[in-house]
Amino acid sequence: MPQPHLCLVNSLRTWGGAEVWFLETALALKNRGHRVSVVAQPDSQLLQRCRQEGLEVLPLAIRFDAAPWTLAKLTAYFHKENVTSILTNLTKDLKAAAVAGRTAGVPIILGSRESDFPLKDKLYYRWYFNKLSTGLLVNSHATRMTVLKSAPWLDPNKVHLLYKGIDLDKFCPGEYAPRNVIGSAGQFISRKGLVSLMQAWTLLEQTGTSMEPTNPTNRPTLHLVGDGPMRSRLQQWRNNLRHPHLVIIGGVTENMPGFYQNINILVMPSRSEGFGLVAAEALACGVPVIAANASSLPEIVTHNRSGLLVPVDDAHNLAKAIDQLLADPEKARQFGLEGRQFVQKNFDRERTLDHLEKLTGLDMVEN
Repeated sequence: MPQPHLCLVNSLRTWGGAEVWFLETALALKNRGHRVSVVAQPDSQLLQRCRQEGLEVLPLAIRFDAAPWTLAKLTAYFHKENVTSILTNLTKDLKAAAVAGRTAGVPIILGSRESDFPLKDKLYYRWYFNKLSTGLLVNSHATRMTVLKSAPWLDPNKVHLLYKGIDLDKFCPGEYAPRNVIGSAGQFISRKGLVSLMQAWTLLEQTGTSMEPTNPTNRPTLHLVGDGPMRSRLQQWRNNLRHPHLVIIGGVTENMPGFYQNINILVMPSRSEGFGLVAAEALACGVPVIAANASSLPEIVTHNRSGLLVPVDDAHNLAKAIDQLLADPEKARQFGLEGRQFVQKNFDRERTLDHLEKLTGLDMVEN
C-alpha cells in the first residue's frame, strides 16, 4: 500500500488555538516521518506559517458548503496526492472535504469540535456527520458530552476524545521568582471572560490587600497578550484605573513559554472552552491557574491542587482568588508544581500523537 497521507483542512483566516494545534501537529507528525499536508485559506496566517515551515500546502478558499469549484479542486487534490485520511476543523470544512473525500475514495474522514458548542439538529448535519464522515474528534469530555447531548442521533462510538497534547520540552518551568505578575492570554473576545477580569482587577485596586504592599514597587501587575475586538475596550478601562501603568495590554506573542515563565499566576475566566490550551500550557510551565468552572477547564485545573476554580462571570470571587494566591506565593508555587505533574500524566504530546496516528491510520506500516 502507498505511504499514508493525512490532509488537515482548516479554512479559518484568524490565528487561534486551533490553528496553533493544526500547525504544530502537522510539524510533529512530519518529524515522525509521516506525510502530512494542509489545506488553508490563501490569505490565512495558517497557510503562511505552514509554507514557512516547509509543509505541503494547498491554498483553497472554502466559502460555500457545496461550491462545485471547491469540491472539484479538493477531489482532484485528494486523488492525485493519494490522501488516505482527512481531518477537518470547522463544520464548513467537513461539508466540503467529506464530499470530496468520498468521491476520491479517502477511507478515513474525521471532523473535529474545537469548541464546547452543541451540534445543530438538522438533517444535513446528520448526513455529514453520520454518513459521510467516519468519526468525530473532540478535545475534552465536556465537548463530548455537549455534542452527544445535542445530537442523540450520532453514534457515540464514532466520537473520539483527543486531548491537545503539550510539548513538555518546550513548555517547562523557568527559574522561579516571586514577580507578582498575573497573566492572561487569548483572543480579546467576550467569551474569554474579559469583562469579569476587568471588574475583578478594579475590585482589587479598591479592596485587595495584595495591591497595597509595604513597598509600593512590589504592586502586582496584570499582563494580557492577544488580540481581538475588545482591545479598545480594554485600553479604555485601563486608562480609567487608579494605577493604569500596572496593566500591560500586549499583542499576540510568538514566545508563549517565555510569557508563562515570567508570570506567577495565569487567569482564565472563560465562559466556555473546547480544551483550554493556555491553561494546560501554563501548568506545564509550573504556573498555577485561576479559571472559571466552565466547560473543560475543570478537566485541566484541579481546584486547590493546581489552581483555583471560580464561578463563571463572578468578578468578586475571581478577585478573591487572585488576592489569595498573591498573598501566599508558596501555595501558588506548590499549585504550579502539582499542575506540571498533572500535565505530564494527562496531556503529554507524544501520547496524544500516538493516539492520533491510530485514529488517522498513520500507524499503518507501508508494504
